[in-house]
Amino acid sequence: MTQPNIASITFRSVVALMASWLLAANVWAAEPVDPKQETPHELIEEVTEVLFDVVQKYNGGSDNAEQYYDEIQGILEPVVDFEFIAKAVMGSHRSDASDEQVETFVQVFKRGLVTTYAKGIANYVDSEISIRPPSEDVEDKRRVSVDQEVKHDGSTYRLSYTMAKNRSGEWKLINLVLDGVNLGRSFRSQFGQAAKKYNGDLDKVIDNWLDEM
Repeated sequence: MTQPNIASITFRSVVALMASWLLAANVWAAEPVDPKQETPHELIEEVTEVLFDVVQKYNGGSDNAEQYYDEIQGILEPVVDFEFIAKAVMGSHRSDASDEQVETFVQVFKRGLVTTYAKGIANYVDSEISIRPPSEDVEDKRRVSVDQEVKHDGSTYRLSYTMAKNRSGEWKLINLVLDGVNLGRSFRSQFGQAAKKYNGDLDKVIDNWLDEM
């Protein structure tokens, strides 16, 4: 497979591939996800089931898109460390930002990710997904990679999800590597480019973040 370049990996394509990851199963869950009680691989399967339920409920459209986005966000928040990712994306510029600017960017990044992801889910429900089982016991690990292959419309993507255990003992998604390209680093590079474009004005970077994607 030809390796993609960083410039070709857009915000929407990343979210679409995340959708493929989280829509691998075809059964529905009745109980909420508990990141503290699951292994990383089990957690992915559990989230998959809950998300699939919501997608089916809203299949065919809904006049209340915000309610749909809220439900998707409610499912993802326990398992995706949006704050960690957003702060990492800011990179060295985080030290130049006020607490208010950091918090604003976290919320902008999170809502933008959730909204774009929620819109793209339906296009990837027919993907062929395979997750590599863990090669070792992860109970005493702090970080674990969950490797996966996604086949969709004749293309094959190899993904590696970095799951980290926080101080509360919960597993959280903190990064994604797509065909060898680290998306966390890619987003961080884009934030840096935007900071240059706006001459270090972080308010403008944050206000225009979704447009930059």
